[in-house]
Amino acid sequence: MKKMIKLVCLAMGLLMLLTACSTGTKTALDPKNPVSITLWHYYVGDNKIALETAADTFNKSVGSEKGVVINTVAKGSIAELEKAVTDSAKGVINAEAMPELFSCYPDKALEINALGKLCDLNVYLSEEEKALYVEEFLNDGLFDGDQLLVLPIVKSTELLYVNETAWNKFVLEGGGDANKLNTWEGVYEASRDYYKWTDNLTPETIWDGKSMVGIDSVANYVIIGNKQLGVEVIDGENQQMVLNREVMKKVFDTYYGAMSLGYFNAVGKFRSDDIKAGDLVAYVGSSSGAAYFPTWIEKDNTQAPIDFLALSYPVFEGGNPDAIQQGAGMSIANSTPEKQEGAAVFLKWFTSEARNIEFAMTTGYLPVQTAAYENADFKASLGNMRAGEAAQKNIAAVYDIALNQIMERDTYASLPFNGSYEVRTILEKSLEAMGESGRQNAATLKAQGLSEGEILAQLDLNAQFEEWLSTIRSQLDELGISYTEI
Repeated sequence: MKKMIKLVCLAMGLLMLLTACSTGTKTALDPKNPVSITLWHYYVGDNKIALETAADTFNKSVGSEKGVVINTVAKGSIAELEKAVTDSAKGVINAEAMPELFSCYPDKALEINALGKLCDLNVYLSEEEKALYVEEFLNDGLFDGDQLLVLPIVKSTELLYVNETAWNKFVLEGGGDANKLNTWEGVYEASRDYYKWTDNLTPETIWDGKSMVGIDSVANYVIIGNKQLGVEVIDGENQQMVLNREVMKKVFDTYYGAMSLGYFNAVGKFRSDDIKAGDLVAYVGSSSGAAYFPTWIEKDNTQAPIDFLALSYPVFEGGNPDAIQQGAGMSIANSTPEKQEGAAVFLKWFTSEARNIEFAMTTGYLPVQTAAYENADFKASLGNMRAGEAAQKNIAAVYDIALNQIMERDTYASLPFNGSYEVRTILEKSLEAMGESGRQNAATLKAQGLSEGEILAQLDLNAQFEEWLSTIRSQLDELGISYTEI
């Protein structure tokens, strides 16, 4: 865990006014001459509406009183947002002007700060104000021991989502065992059992079973799987990637084997889409996606209602029950004293206890201030959700599991360094590519009527693992990112 946040005192004078964040005792804001703040974000659906509503409320209240107007701009996916911000910060030709405020993950903040484009938020938050936030959440945006570059807005963890209707049928008719869903090895076995059960429903055709599980973030799967087994694959302290062969082999075999044989799958853009289409029974995804879990599936051109089950994130056997703690915060760009102060005023208002609860509970995000979890309105809202419509009940169920996971388990967010964002991308893309290649090769072997054991022998998991590591090394070398292999 990072060091406790220290109060930063910045030099005063003309240089501060031109290039750094203003700490003057007098406000730079003027209600008679409102300052316009552009906020870039990646939210969609209910989250986008909730953010726009919050900004409108702010503009009509605190913003009007102090002279601040927030203009929200959706920039697409997080990848699209990050590219737009990076292009702006680097001054790429035809790039849009740098926004005063934007959604940002820690590794991207480190990159943008290296360009001298970010404001240290310590300037605008007192020690008393910082103490209001969940320490682990606040520390996620802290760099070099004392530089606060990202303020947490909401956080999330990852859970195992299950179509309980389909799962219960599997339990009753196919011998499904819920105890297997606690570990990744068990999830693999349950998925294999499900595939074989559905395959046997059509004995005239071999190898036509259905996949059971999907993974939304393959990068998180690798990162937290390593952490559970005692390895920080993204070693921020030493600014390198750690390739522990024994641990990486276990993580690889589970994913590659299951994807190749069809026990795991990824069909649509999101795994929740695969649930809705009936292509999966379960998937691992963010707690913030609770509202997107379908309440029905498409079946024979009709909508069939389904029940929902949320379970804790699986743990590799013998590992520590670590779980991902994630979620983009917001960063303020270096600009003018009034714009920086205006952006900070909005951030503090937006993350205040009552306001943050209202925004967080839209889909299943976790509030960032400690007192929120004992807030009477928060608890009342949960109670109302439990008695609400199907989608609201799903969100409430996710809160129950997510809160327990955050409070009872060791939550983890890798410490970023220059290049760590690329490491995440390499891990995700390379393993996804290996899984897809394995699926295609296995399809040919299935058509020959080979058994599971014969297919796995032909695929040669040891050789495929070495190919994966070789791909990772090659891409790291190309980018000049350090790594160690043990």
